Amino acid sequence: MLLQFLTYCNYLLYALLMLIYSLIPARGGSKAVPHKNIRPLRGIPLIVYSIEISLKCPFIQRTFVSTDSQRIADVARNAGAEVPFLRPGRLAQDDTRDLPVFQHFLEWLKQNRIPLPDAIFQFRPTSPFRSVSKIEEAVELLRKNPEADSVRGVVEPEQNPYKMWTIAEDGFMRPLLSIPGVSEPFNEPRQSLPKVYWQIGYLDLIRTRTILEKNSLTGTLILPLRIESKDSIDIDDESSFRRAELLLEQRENTL
Repeated sequence: MLLQFLTYCNYLLYALLMLIYSLIPARGGSKAVPHKNIRPLRGIPLIVYSIEISLKCPFIQRTFVSTDSQRIADVARNAGAEVPFLRPGRLAQDDTRDLPVFQHFLEWLKQNRIPLPDAIFQFRPTSPFRSVSKIEEAVELLRKNPEADSVRGVVEPEQNPYKMWTIAEDGFMRPLLSIPGVSEPFNEPRQSLPKVYWQIGYLDLIRTRTILEKNSLTGTLILPLRIESKDSIDIDDESSFRRAELLLEQRENTL
């Protein structure tokens, strides 16, 4: 027991010596669920779940929100996050990728002489069911693997892509994936197929050097953080919002 405690203390000391920020990207536009990022989920604005879990983590030194919306900025500040700028509209479009949002954030840090972190968590507001223990596990993965570029949350999907198809221009189906030595993987039992994982918005932990040197939010050496399916909801439409409300209600009833 004493050895476990000392090991944890050493880990916590290392984690605290690492400079880690979190960045919560939350643009104002949302077509499927209007004002999604600040819509109340069981009475709490959706983005606040991500802010609060970040603030609870002792190894996350600063919690930032990048948004183009003054309304979101006000909610985020009231919840304890730092919102030092409003993101330019050109970086808040439907087709805006995550990478330029993070590059903009790092450039702002440089211009304002704020120390760049060793790594950055990406917490999407649409994944409200995170735990401190899983965030801690991501830090430990990165600490143990100095060559790793990033850590990404994944789950086992309900459907296996080796049983998926494309439809060619001639109208016939073609298998999406192949397996060397297996003529028809789509007819194989699921248990005999390679195990696959689906990336989710639960969290990404990215080394800053990956963004600056590789122009990527993942790099090529990506470690998996396995998440339970019950914690993996990504809210992107009305049905998933209602499902999240039911899950939260069930959790509250079991406490």
